[in-house]
Amino acid sequence: MIKSTDHTGRACTLTHNGQPVKPGQTLKDFRGNPYRINGGRAPHHPASTGKVWTSGGEFFPSVFACKWTPSN
Repeated sequence: MIKSTDHTGRACTLTHNGQPVKPGQTLKDFRGNPYRINGGRAPHHPASTGKVWTSGGEFFPSVFACKWTPSN
């Protein structure tokens, strides 16, 4: 699973359709182009959505219908 700590110190997991994203997993962007997900950074301030690192660069999670979810 891809994990990161957000601005409050909470552990977060990158999720897609409610399921954890694994390093190396391929997801399609909103245009249908496939990218290998390598990692990411949870939100670093309250207005941030965080980032997702891919084989093609750094993107906002919404590009892949992903979000950072606090881990329980």
